[in-house]
Amino acid sequence: MQSPADGEDISVLPIVGIGGLGKTALAKLVFNDECVDRHFELKMWVCVSNDFDLKRLMIKMIKAGKGVNGDCSNMDLDQLQRVLRDCLDGKKYLLILDDVWNEDYVKWNELKQLLVEGDRESKIVVTTRSNQIAEIMGTIPRHNLQGLPEKESLSLFLHFAFKKREVNQCPNLVKIVEEIAKKCNGVPLVLKTLGSLLLSKTSEHDWKLVRDSEMWKLVEKENNIFPVLKLSYDELSPHLKQCFALFSVFPKDYQFSNVELIQFWMAQGLLQPSKENDDEDLEDIGRRYLSDLSSRSFFQDFDKIISFNFFKMHDLLHDLAITVAKNECCIVNSSKQNIPKGVRHLCIDNMDFLEENPFGFLDNDKLYQLRTFCFRHVKEGTTSESFIRKSLSRFQKLRVLVLSRSSFEVLPENIGSLKHLRYLDLRGCSNVKKLLNSICKLQSLETLLTHFMGIEVLPKDMRYMIGLRILSLSTKQRVLSDNGFEHLKSLRFLSLDSCENLEYLFEGFQNLTSLNTLRIVSCKNLITLPHGLKSSTALKHLIIRDCEKLDLNITVGFKGKEKENDNNQAYFVGSGLRLQTLGITRLPKLEALPQWLLVGSANTLQFLALKECKNLTTLPDPGWQNLASLEWIFIADCPNLPSLPERMPCLTLEN
Repeated sequence: MQSPADGEDISVLPIVGIGGLGKTALAKLVFNDECVDRHFELKMWVCVSNDFDLKRLMIKMIKAGKGVNGDCSNMDLDQLQRVLRDCLDGKKYLLILDDVWNEDYVKWNELKQLLVEGDRESKIVVTTRSNQIAEIMGTIPRHNLQGLPEKESLSLFLHFAFKKREVNQCPNLVKIVEEIAKKCNGVPLVLKTLGSLLLSKTSEHDWKLVRDSEMWKLVEKENNIFPVLKLSYDELSPHLKQCFALFSVFPKDYQFSNVELIQFWMAQGLLQPSKENDDEDLEDIGRRYLSDLSSRSFFQDFDKIISFNFFKMHDLLHDLAITVAKNECCIVNSSKQNIPKGVRHLCIDNMDFLEENPFGFLDNDKLYQLRTFCFRHVKEGTTSESFIRKSLSRFQKLRVLVLSRSSFEVLPENIGSLKHLRYLDLRGCSNVKKLLNSICKLQSLETLLTHFMGIEVLPKDMRYMIGLRILSLSTKQRVLSDNGFEHLKSLRFLSLDSCENLEYLFEGFQNLTSLNTLRIVSCKNLITLPHGLKSSTALKHLIIRDCEKLDLNITVGFKGKEKENDNNQAYFVGSGLRLQTLGITRLPKLEALPQWLLVGSANTLQFLALKECKNLTTLPDPGWQNLASLEWIFIADCPNLPSLPERMPCLTLEN
């Protein structure tokens, strides 16, 4: 990258182009390049979007640069400036400011004065749709991104429009394909979206309708691909349109997980079985919905970690979700903002405007039908906590409540009155040390997300939360034997994350007859797994990571009942486990993979991952040649494992 122009003390390169052209994708290629890694001491990626708020951007940069451990949202501007300066101090950094819309030079200059604290060889890359913004921010010549050449455009379109179909099997469509591809002007998002839309259409008439659509006039006139994306939305079935509209509730650049999103839809009552299969499992319906949307190229930046799928949505598609949600959803960031009558899904994006008259906002008669209330980053203090408490009293029909990454210390006791609540997100509320027993009154609650909280005391009566399907937990308790977890028979997904003091789980694990996924991460003092795990016949996915004291060759219910297994591991003969996924990472006590984990899963195991197990020397012989379902095995950084077992089945091998 070039040095800044004379008189400038910082290198800022703007990447300019219309929406969907690939500005962010190009910036990511630079950001993730190995040569770039070696060149810079510090790399930060910040999605700016519409709100160029100095405090918000500093918080994002500090988090991206790992300038603090924990939450910094309560800091004032002076504190944040000091932390950011310390983070950048003399370092050669790369900063990506993605999707910038701010045309106010004063705001940019405020931020720019902080960014000069790094080494003079530091670089900033800005992606924007505006030439004016490039003029304001750039200190070196901009990069004007162009569309794909005609040949590459056609190739990309064919890839999505035909997938596994042979092009020569549809000769009547080839000429139409070439004409449509030319109209896309080399914009990758248009090519992928339209190609995915036409994949399911084999009628020459349908393809001609797209080719001859009036939308191309709008695209050409306004240099905006929005009409093309709207066409793809219009083709969705009614239930998928509802699901798509609710993406507007989430921030731009949000990383979704398949588990979280399916539960969010479920809480809103949007997952409906097909007429052909009235008994279809709700999670399976959600996965089918996700697959349908994904097949239409509505998602990007996929990241699969064993059985978990993570993905994002392009900002233009997010804009489309906001547009089609109309009066159903509302994101509030100003006291002067008009709130539609009968709004059902409300997000407060900025609490600052509530400081003058926070309770006046709650007197709005338009909020009586509210089903979703998202209020992230609630500040510590009497006003904020009183506002939340009154909100919960006011919004009695809530199905979804998101209070994640908030800094209040006590969760309001009246949360127990929300009898319709199905989804509660408290992730990152690190100041909350105790969950009151009133939360156990939420018998309709299906999803409870509390990781990254560090709860010191869990409620005693969790056995009454009979509707729980998803529980993501972070606690400082040493044992879980007194909280009634064994009674949660509807529980399908249990995640224990960063439970730093946890030594023992709980007896009666076999009573969790619906448990499909067990995830245990960063529980550094966990000693054993429970006896009842061997009888968890519904368990399909087991993921264990960063548990330095965990010994898989000892079985225990809770403290005082340890039992070393002999070499034959007789205790686990007849294990009922039928795993599809087994992932084990950084278990220093693991020397031999226990046979009980695999022997019952010989005909079901599909994915096996073993990573950074430095002392692993042996894999058991459960009859590897009989592992007919095994499709994928990943073994990395297990230096003492001499070889794979003989007579392995045909699979995808990664090492």
